[in-house]
Amino acid sequence: MFITLTNAAEKHKDDPIVLNVNSIVSISRGNRVSEDKEVEELTYIYMPPHGTWEVQETPEQILKLINKD
Repeated sequence: MFITLTNAAEKHKDDPIVLNVNSIVSISRGNRVSEDKEVEELTYIYMPPHGTWEVQETPEQILKLINKD
């Protein structure tokens, strides 16, 4: 199953990102401090071997999308 989320990575901010939920190992919320010292809360989705994706949705919103099916 695939879900569409909102990318939070600085170079791709606000772009849609489609992820395969079968590859998700963990979902966690955290903060990122930008170069201008602005703190931004975002969600990290760990999907080995591809790495960690940064998205704007909360873990609760993501789980709601996954459990929707």
